[in-house]
Amino acid sequence: QTHKEVTGATMDRAAEFKIKISKLALYLQKAGAEGVALGRVDNFAWATCGGESHVNAATECGVATFIMIGDSHIVLTNRIEEARMLEEQLDGLPVEIDSLPWQADKEQYVKQKYCSQCVMLTDSPFAGIPMLPADFDHILWEMTPPELDRYRDVGRRTGEALQDACMQVKRGMSENGLAGLLARNCIDNGVYPTVILVAADQRLRRHRHPLPTDNKIEKDVMAVVCGRKGGLIASCTRIVSIGGPTPELRSRHDACLRVDAAFNTRTRPGERVGHIYNEAIKLYDEAGFPGEWDLHHQGGATGYRGRWFFANEESREIVVQNSAYAWNPSITGTKSEDTILILHDYNEVITVVPGWPLAKVEAPGATLERPD
Repeated sequence: QTHKEVTGATMDRAAEFKIKISKLALYLQKAGAEGVALGRVDNFAWATCGGESHVNAATECGVATFIMIGDSHIVLTNRIEEARMLEEQLDGLPVEIDSLPWQADKEQYVKQKYCSQCVMLTDSPFAGIPMLPADFDHILWEMTPPELDRYRDVGRRTGEALQDACMQVKRGMSENGLAGLLARNCIDNGVYPTVILVAADQRLRRHRHPLPTDNKIEKDVMAVVCGRKGGLIASCTRIVSIGGPTPELRSRHDACLRVDAAFNTRTRPGERVGHIYNEAIKLYDEAGFPGEWDLHHQGGATGYRGRWFFANEESREIVVQNSAYAWNPSITGTKSEDTILILHDYNEVITVVPGWPLAKVEAPGATLERPD
C-alpha cells in the first residue's frame, strides 16, 4: 500500500519532543549517565523532531549540538546560527539556546559549563566526553506518528524527483546530465540528495555503485537517489530502457523483483533480520542467478541514516513496528529499491508515485506491484 492518509496530525512538535526526551532519559538511566550531547546531524534531527543542523552537508556533525542534562534541554551553537536555529529549526520546542561567539573554543566551554555538572555521554568525539554505546541507535528506529508522516512526505518528494528525471531520459544524454536533472528535481522538491548514482549500458553492467560520468546513454540506464529532509532519508532506484528491455534484461529484472518482493513482504515486526535475509537470497539461486547476492549488499533498516546496518545472514536485529527499511537487491544490469514503513498490519511503500509502469510480482503471501 502507498501514501496512506496522514495519521500524526494530532500530535504537535512539543508532544513528539516529549516522547524523544522520555526515550533519552530512560536510555541514560540504563547507561549510568545524567546528560548527553548529540552533535551528529542525524541524531540532532531526531532529538529536535526534524531540525537541520548542517551547513556543510558532507560532514557527520553539524553547527549545533543538542544537550540534555536532567530537565534542561539546550541547543548549543554559535551566534552565526542562533537566529536561524530559533526561527527555522526549533520552532515550538521547549529548548534553550546557548550561543557562543564563532571564534570561541566550543570544547573548552562545554567542559567548563556542562561536563562539570554531571556524567555525560556523546555521539561523536567531543570535549573528551565518553562515547554513547553502539546500541544508542536502536532508540531511533521506532518512529512516532509525526515522524511517519514526515517520512511519507520525504518519500513522495524523493520518488517524484527521481521519476521525473527518468521520464526525461533521451538517447545521447550523458549520465552527468541525468544526474543534474535529478539533483535539481530534489532541490526543487525540498529534499537534499545525499546520494546520486547513474550508470548507462556497459557501465551499468560493470559497476554497482556508479558515480555519474560523461558516458552517453544509448539504451539502458539506472538512476539511484537518497533524498534527505528533516533528517529522514528515502532511497529508491529506477531502470530506464529506451525501446524496451532485451529478453536478457527482462529476465534479470523479473528475478530481481521477486527477490525484492520477498524482502518487502517478510520484513514484519518481530522477525529476525538474518532470517529475512536468508529466505530472500534463496531466490537468486532459484531464478538462475547464483552468487549475485554476493556482489552488492541487499540493504537494511533506514531512517535518519541511509542504512542503520547492512543485513547479512548473521544479522540478529529484530524488526520493530513503525521502523523503515530499504532493500536493494541487484542482478548485474538491474536493481530494485524503494523505502517502506513497517506498520502494525501492513508495509507501506513511500517512494513509488503514480505514473511509473508497475509489474505484478508474486511474493510469500501476497502479490505486489513493483516498479518495472
